[in-house]
Amino acid sequence: MARKDRERNGRRVLVVGAGGSMTGAFLRAMEQTAPPDLHFDLRDLNEDAALAAAERFGNERARASRLDLFDEPALQAAAAGAAFVVNGAGPFHRTAAPVRRAAIAAKAHYFDIDDDVESAREALAMSEDAKKVGVALFVGCGASPGLTNVLALDLVRRLDQVKSIDVAWCVGDEGPVELGRSVIAHTLHMGAGDYIGWKDGAPVERRSFATARRLPLPGLKRQPFYECAHPEPVMLGTSFPQVADVTCWGTLHPAPLNGIIRGIAEAERAGRIDTEAAIEFLRAAIAGHPTAPSSEELAMEGVRRQIREGEISRFDYWYFIFNALLKQQYPTQAATAALACGTIDGKPIELLRYIDSTSPGSPLKKMEIATGCAEAAFFLEALESGAAAKAGCLFPELWIDPAAFYRRLDSCLPPGAGDWLGPVLCRPIQDQHKHNPNAATFGWQLLHNSGRTETTLGRLDDKP
Repeated sequence: MARKDRERNGRRVLVVGAGGSMTGAFLRAMEQTAPPDLHFDLRDLNEDAALAAAERFGNERARASRLDLFDEPALQAAAAGAAFVVNGAGPFHRTAAPVRRAAIAAKAHYFDIDDDVESAREALAMSEDAKKVGVALFVGCGASPGLTNVLALDLVRRLDQVKSIDVAWCVGDEGPVELGRSVIAHTLHMGAGDYIGWKDGAPVERRSFATARRLPLPGLKRQPFYECAHPEPVMLGTSFPQVADVTCWGTLHPAPLNGIIRGIAEAERAGRIDTEAAIEFLRAAIAGHPTAPSSEELAMEGVRRQIREGEISRFDYWYFIFNALLKQQYPTQAATAALACGTIDGKPIELLRYIDSTSPGSPLKKMEIATGCAEAAFFLEALESGAAAKAGCLFPELWIDPAAFYRRLDSCLPPGAGDWLGPVLCRPIQDQHKHNPNAATFGWQLLHNSGRTETTLGRLDDKP
């Protein structure tokens, strides 16, 4: 029956969580770039959102209906006969496992933008089951993880030996927005508590948001970045076991937002506010709606901690309050980057590559566009590069070619992105900053090393 379904309808793509904003960006890119034999079966708990997503296609390539992914028989029925299952429903530490199991049972290749540590580790545990039936689990194919992994792979290939990898992301102020519960739940989930990271060449328990550092990224050199519960350390550490340390650094701009998230997350973890109240507070605050004074006080505890620890100044705090009172939006800042320390020709060196979203009106400033378009690029590369012939758990760095991916992403982005791929920068590792991540952000220059240099999207060098 599954084979007949594929022959009759072409390749059917089941999209779970089709009504979400990031999946919406993925679908917009698919409308323009997907091969004509692909047909999209769009499902969401909110049927109206699924129907609205189908209308974007403007033809008969998409159909839509309601699906509760926790209804196992309904999910399995939806997956039966699909060639691909795309999961856009978060938070992934709750949703990834049932959708992956359904894809494996249907012998359909699986894609997601999983950004939770627990579900990334679960994917590794499912790898053998997927291999047995020839199913590929493409896990973490968004901006972070996803694009961060590609940038890291790009740098790893340029080094003779690799000691450490750092990836980083920044989400900026996009004005009052109504974020879905899954996005807020993920943010709360990573804002406090322990997680599994990668240190000294092995998985190890770490504390999210416990350490901060500065990074040399355009427009963000004063911004504190926080070690956070994200899956890249486990993904890259597993893929590159010779690398001692892998860390993910995340931040929200303006900087006091990180204190608010941490204050609420730590209060929720301590039982001072229940999970639903914490989520509703953050949703209301981000949307510009009134919030409960008791929750506001918990949030401000996190901001005051930032001041005490020197992560922000009192001026940063009062400027933030001033803008909040006037309902003024900060200029939107965004970042996606990777750094790698190792050696080239026996010399210790640090490499950096980032996505440049500083051009006015860059669509990459918006988290949903950066994530959805990256997912579209991964999906198309898997279709056309032969990666879909692989099986098992496949993190991006295990199957993607950075140069090909950059070109593919460029074709998926809406107009206005500009020269979004930053050059590869380097600086020698010296004692004064070797063990100090908050050292000065100067001293970077273009990497000039035969066969390893690329500076713009138009001059990509395919050589590793």
